[in-house]
Amino acid sequence: MIAGVVVIAAAAVAVTMITRDSTTTADDGTPTTSVPRETAQVTRTDLVEEDKLRGTLGYGDTIPVGGDGQGTITDLPEPGTILKQGDSLWQVDGHAGPALMYGDLPLWRPLRRGVDDGADIAQLEQNLTDLGFGADLTIDEDFDSHTTAAVKAWQESRGLKKTGIVDPADVVVVSGPIRVAEQRARVGDKLSAEILSVTTAQQVVDLDVSVDKLSLLELNAAVDVELPDDSRVAGTVTSIGRSATVKQEGASATVAVKVSLGSPIESLDAAPVDVVVTTSKATGVLVVPVRALVALAEGGYAIEKVSGASTELVAVDIGAFGDGIVEITGDGIAEGDSVVVAP
Repeated sequence: MIAGVVVIAAAAVAVTMITRDSTTTADDGTPTTSVPRETAQVTRTDLVEEDKLRGTLGYGDTIPVGGDGQGTITDLPEPGTILKQGDSLWQVDGHAGPALMYGDLPLWRPLRRGVDDGADIAQLEQNLTDLGFGADLTIDEDFDSHTTAAVKAWQESRGLKKTGIVDPADVVVVSGPIRVAEQRARVGDKLSAEILSVTTAQQVVDLDVSVDKLSLLELNAAVDVELPDDSRVAGTVTSIGRSATVKQEGASATVAVKVSLGSPIESLDAAPVDVVVTTSKATGVLVVPVRALVALAEGGYAIEKVSGASTELVAVDIGAFGDGIVEITGDGIAEGDSVVVAP
């Protein structure tokens, strides 16, 4: 874990040149001019503290997917392919294989008119509606004539016999889009229990967070993910484990955390990354470059405030530090004032 303080929502600190008290007199009475000096403006901004938690970018755990029954595999999707609701996972004997449907219940029985009512029927009807085949459907737990008609229309669109019956081998139920991780069978193989290895389509970061750092994270909280090239993308904390484990003897106990990316990084399948968590350090404070601070002989600090063609020392108290800047408070200093900065 790496921590630091950075600036957010701040205008750039403008640095200009001034000439202090333009005319002085040398020992021989000759007028001279002083050397121009750098100045910067006092600005108001927010300072936040960053904690960086090391994680691994990927697509999560793989799940094997296979098919039942007889048949020969005649087409397979390539690794990296994203499959969505209604897509076929492979082809069997030259026609569409099982279709992807969304839901929480596996299809555990043949569905046809006359079967007992159940939540699996409502799930099927919801998918048919989502795919554009449910104009006359009522999404309920009853497999009626409208459900049969919708199933037949769906089967026709896939080049299958219009039986009006949906068998467990006809669909694979998942929670959302999936990504093909690996082909575990080849074209020409017979159907088997493992044909593809898939993951979620959502890119995720897996982290093992030490117990003393868990307070930095909240479920559904927005975070940044810093990639190997130092660029950042948005992420959301989607899972925080409830069990602490020790990976090796003498190590700290950690909890598994998962962060989902807002959009996938197409150029990376896996990489070490940092999850960046920000917490407020100071809000709406006056800041100056650290180089503007003047250490006083009697202790404490001051800034050299520009007043017309001359300057004056103004005592200040310092607070949080940022990226080359520091929070200041004190009488006689305000946003927009110019201060001298050391070279």
